Amino acid sequence: MHPILRVAIGLFVFTAGRSAVHAADGPDPADLFPASTLAYAELHDPATVGPQLLAAVKGSVLEDGLGFIHKRRNGTKDIRDINGKDELALAALLTSPELQAEFKKVRGIAVGLIGFNSQGQPEFAFIVLTGDSNAIGIAVRAYLTLENQVRQVGTIGKDNLPIYQYRTPSINYDDQGQPKLADEKITEGAHETTLAYTPGVFVVGSSKKAVGEVISRFTGETRGSLSSSPAFKLAAATYQQPGLFFYADAANLCTQYDAARRTLGGGDSDAIAWFRLVAGAKAIQSLAGTIRVRDGGLSVSVGATLDPSEKSPLGNALAGNGVKVELLHPAQRPAGLAFAVTLPQKNRADAAIGFLDALAKADGQLGRLPGEAVTELEKKYKVPLREGLIGKTHAVTVIYPEKQELPKGARAIPLLVLHTETEDVGEAWEAFLPMLVADWMKAEELPQPAVETISGARVFTLGGPALPWNGPIHYARSGTRFVIGADRKLVAAAALADPSASVLGGDRPAMMPSRTDDLVLLGTISPGIAIKLLAARPAEGEMKAIPYNGPATPDFGPRAGRGGSEDPANADKAGEAKAWDAFLASFDALPPATVTVRRNGNNLQFEVWQPKTQSGGLGPVIDAGMGWYDKQLNRFYDPNGAINGNGGYGGPRSFRRFR
Repeated sequence: MHPILRVAIGLFVFTAGRSAVHAADGPDPADLFPASTLAYAELHDPATVGPQLLAAVKGSVLEDGLGFIHKRRNGTKDIRDINGKDELALAALLTSPELQAEFKKVRGIAVGLIGFNSQGQPEFAFIVLTGDSNAIGIAVRAYLTLENQVRQVGTIGKDNLPIYQYRTPSINYDDQGQPKLADEKITEGAHETTLAYTPGVFVVGSSKKAVGEVISRFTGETRGSLSSSPAFKLAAATYQQPGLFFYADAANLCTQYDAARRTLGGGDSDAIAWFRLVAGAKAIQSLAGTIRVRDGGLSVSVGATLDPSEKSPLGNALAGNGVKVELLHPAQRPAGLAFAVTLPQKNRADAAIGFLDALAKADGQLGRLPGEAVTELEKKYKVPLREGLIGKTHAVTVIYPEKQELPKGARAIPLLVLHTETEDVGEAWEAFLPMLVADWMKAEELPQPAVETISGARVFTLGGPALPWNGPIHYARSGTRFVIGADRKLVAAAALADPSASVLGGDRPAMMPSRTDDLVLLGTISPGIAIKLLAARPAEGEMKAIPYNGPATPDFGPRAGRGGSEDPANADKAGEAKAWDAFLASFDALPPATVTVRRNGNNLQFEVWQPKTQSGGLGPVIDAGMGWYDKQLNRFYDPNGAINGNGGYGGPRSFRRFR
């Protein structure tokens, strides 16, 4: 950490020991952003969020930050643990009761994407409304005063409020080798980090214009704000609760992002492409939500308002209702992710096929789309696939097991459970699978399935390496359940659907909502398994963790994304790999999260709720995460005590710091 920032934090904490009071009346954060703001996030009601944060770290090393830091210093034999790693100390400081008491006095914290400039660059502003906290004002003044690379570059508003940007001094040397400052005029940069402070608000923005949007509303020079926008007011009324509230004008954001992308000459990210094709770039009018504590757990809620006049494959597919808990019985433990969705009554086949087509396009699939395949298969085999099979399948369950037994070289795929209206439809699916496999394999004749009885379930097997996942397909039917997958034992278990062995049973069952009549989707996520699957790749028949290779692990170090360099010689690869594995394993202690999607007219509401994140529930995860971060910081050790790439500050500190 830079010495000046350390002084600022010290002054902050020095004044933070007073009893908490409510922040003074004044503008809300959304009052300071223009009505045309494209995306916005706000830490709402800090006075309530602070105690929730303390409850989340209860039972972890961060509950007693002083004890944590000094215990590791006193117990180490590694000089790197003595001469640096202030990042760990700062994490402990953020959860201290003194700082949380001061946090309660803050009026609000927010960030907004205001728009894009003519060069296609994003314009944003981050603000802190200091409320009754004098400590924050002192910390900001200390930083702006003592940091020698912060320079005033101009003024803003009728009161000529100073604005600041970062400037590295240009130094020349005279004939005697003495350093001298070069003659240079401090000028304002058009699009670079800009800071401003006036009692009551601290602003960091992408430019003078972005900062001016906030300051002019704070001083009353400009009227009209995000808080007065009808769409924002509706979103705030529903989702603005203690926690992290967020909002996006999705339609305008997509439009302006497209224009900026064309200006810069860049392409879509995977996430943007997926949203555009699956959700519908014009169909989602607005998005809003909140991350908050609910019933002792962490809830992430997102609401989407649909434009009925625009096409949305996702909206069309999520138009059913009344997901029953029993639809999750085929998901046998252990499963990383399992969800069931009901298909709409009207235009069911069109909705399902349209959604599959959108997924294929978003995934970059070339060639024949699912909808085109359906048409060709119907014509070739004279099977009413669209209306007779898909149209009479009322629900689908998708399961991602933790492990699958597969042939060497085969790739893992999810289990698919089709819930049909009658047993006859299930039999029709069973008869259709050989036709589908023949099409995949480009075979002239229909393959004959092998049959095996597993635990009382008849499992059929077709194909082999010629299929897209380089392995055979297995399928089984039980009543109105038709199951397809790459692991025959898991297919049999899903067909039998033993409730006691499902994700809803066992010693840590998923907690189901009491009301399901308005649900269009219901599912569970096992955090530990899901994270391992995300950090895995298919190899030789099973999901294996990607081997650790030093700096390629997720990098949240002090120079991450800041252009600094790390020293591979200092990296403890084996220790960091072991700590990373322990961090992933720590999530296994958490119970499964519940996933729900509800629909009310043109509004979709998604929620993921992770139980037991308060009062010690996150303790093992926090401890393991701090242990891994501790090991990762070893990459940035500098035995000469300099901060490489940052002007060479000398002294006894021996880590490359963030500014």
